[in-house]
Amino acid sequence: MEKKLERKNIWIVVILGILGQIAWGLENSWFNTYTYDAITTETWPIALMNGASAVVATLTTFLVGTLSDRVGKRKPFIRYGYLIWGFFTAAILLGEVMPNVTAAALTVVVIDCVMTFFGSTAYDACYNAWTTDISNEGNRGRITAIVQIAPLASGVILAGAGAIVDNFGYHVFFIAIGLLVSVVGLLVGGWIKDAPDLKPDRSASGRTLLSEIIHAFSGESIRANRELFLILATFCVVATGFQVSYAYEMIYANNYLGVSKSFATLLTAGALPFIVTASFVGGKLADTGKGRTGLLVSPALFFIGAVLHGCSKNIVVVIIARIFLYVGYFLMTVTATAMFKNLTPEEARGKFEGVRMVFVVMLPMVIGPQIGSALIKAFGIAPVLYFVTGLVGLFAYLPLAALKKTKKQ
Repeated sequence: MEKKLERKNIWIVVILGILGQIAWGLENSWFNTYTYDAITTETWPIALMNGASAVVATLTTFLVGTLSDRVGKRKPFIRYGYLIWGFFTAAILLGEVMPNVTAAALTVVVIDCVMTFFGSTAYDACYNAWTTDISNEGNRGRITAIVQIAPLASGVILAGAGAIVDNFGYHVFFIAIGLLVSVVGLLVGGWIKDAPDLKPDRSASGRTLLSEIIHAFSGESIRANRELFLILATFCVVATGFQVSYAYEMIYANNYLGVSKSFATLLTAGALPFIVTASFVGGKLADTGKGRTGLLVSPALFFIGAVLHGCSKNIVVVIIARIFLYVGYFLMTVTATAMFKNLTPEEARGKFEGVRMVFVVMLPMVIGPQIGSALIKAFGIAPVLYFVTGLVGLFAYLPLAALKKTKKQ
């Protein structure tokens, strides 16, 4: 029987989803740009920050997700996680008081990791598991589409970020966003009710949290969840390609395309209606058992967009390129995530959010930005970033070839 999605829960999903993605969008793009503008033009701190925060996010999601399974509660982790998340979003500015460039760069990396710990506690581990708790296979694609559209809504809100930074500086911007995340997260987090069927998990009695992580990747677990791991591997390849250029997207727009920060934030705006449509199509495909179709189409669209992006400095062409690139990426994101949630063991949803994080956050954000940094070091801020982005995305067809149709797909 399909779980009814209560109106209040939908509003909570939307508000906390957008709020979380505002914080993640700021971290993934503006922390990078801030480091480049205010700390050093060397790219190693950006690559290190992306990789380190991805590892922290993954380990946090594993540990806190498993802990929330064991205690049978998501609400307190979400509510108070958001509160502290916002504080450390603003704390990134402390890097400027350090005595030298190296100390400043490392301070930014450390604060980003602390911010990531609380963000992953609230969002990756418990908010994502909670959205699975309140839905089922009949509507999980829809709820996943709503969750994955949150980055777009946050992108619209952050569209004015460039103008704020250009006119008022990073201090006003980071402090304002930090307050927003803390205050709204605390208030809306108070509306949450844990799903009635969420009970403390006793199945792992006697195993430590660390052994839970190891067990999740054991041969037994992989064999029992073969389709789930193949879906995550497919998503991982496209996400890795995406991170090759995304970590440097604002820097590329400023330094290669020659546009201001104010204008650069608007370059993806033309793609938004197409991305929203692709997200709901991906959710519909997953809900109707046709998710593999979305997975097959996605890398091709992604490749076309990435290569086209690198082929031109014309703003109209860049916008068209981003339509293809982002549609391909979000079609993969929504379809793969909904399929993953349908295949997740019911008693270990929090823990398997950690498994998901390994494939869609840690590996892509460790590998992708390092590839991008090496390319920038060798060629400068150049179109090769996007050519390699597209090429990496095509390798998604390797795990897809091993993915067979099942009833749940």
